[in-house]
Amino acid sequence: MLFLWGTLITEPFHIFARFIAKAVHYACKGVGISGIAASLILYVVVVSVIVLMQKFEPTKLGVFIPCAISVVFIAMLLVKAFMNRSVTISDAISLAVPAGVALAFYILKFEKGLKWFTDIYTYSLAIALVNALVFVPIAKMGTTAAKILYITKYNDIDITSGFAGLAGIPELVWGLFLTAFAVLPIIYLATIGRRK
Repeated sequence: MLFLWGTLITEPFHIFARFIAKAVHYACKGVGISGIAASLILYVVVVSVIVLMQKFEPTKLGVFIPCAISVVFIAMLLVKAFMNRSVTISDAISLAVPAGVALAFYILKFEKGLKWFTDIYTYSLAIALVNALVFVPIAKMGTTAAKILYITKYNDIDITSGFAGLAGIPELVWGLFLTAFAVLPIIYLATIGRRK
């Protein structure tokens, strides 16, 4: 997933990350929160969504998560299309394909497939977070790094830019620090899930 993150194959999962980031951005803007506080809120929300999805995946609710995500995104696309009187074809295709797969799995009662789909959404969001916290700051260090790290091309989550230079600590160091805190519960829950 990490190596595919900068490609169009992962666009449905980019839309998922983008939706969360935009929702937090608009909520923070609505209550007058900006800067580091907004970055921290986005960080906590993204980590919380990943952890919650990990917790729900083994339960009965786990099979409904891909369908619920598809329904919400398609509804949002329709509202956006109605308001703007236009549809972005790439977004429509990117949302239609996973929705079709999720629907087919649901009709066929392929619960394991639906749970795999939930895992893909969950860990794609984790990849988006690691990309934003570690690889985006590295890519900012120079044009060569930016070209090598093609996965930063479609970054939808901006967390570390608010921390750049805070207390004299570089943006990358803040990103690594935040990554360490995020990865521990995610790995722990993934390990527990496999044991079950």
